[in-house]
Amino acid sequence: MSAHISKLARAGLAGAVLTTGLSAALVTSTGSPADARACHVLADLYHFEGAVTGEHFRYCDPPGVENPLGVTIERRVTSTNWVVVAKGTGGASYQCAGTATRTYRLKGTSRQITVPCS
Repeated sequence: MSAHISKLARAGLAGAVLTTGLSAALVTSTGSPADARACHVLADLYHFEGAVTGEHFRYCDPPGVENPLGVTIERRVTSTNWVVVAKGTGGASYQCAGTATRTYRLKGTSRQITVPCS
């Protein structure tokens, strides 16, 4: 599990800040334009090497700081019920015990995956 945002993700977020977020930050800033900063939330959920991993950060630029946010990975039990399988700050992982297909979600986000992991 990555403890921090990858360099590639950071570069993508920095590009997004420059192309889309900076103008919004300037409009909502209470300080001078030099003090303006744009923040983006990065939420990801993926299956890799026998584990379901979630990451959740707020990345603000400038000064290029990432702040870890709460992570809760849930597994679907029924169509309306979910059970927590892992929690953390910034990132969390659930180690798969089998290969039956299950659905997982990153609580509080739109991230959801269905993978061979039970």
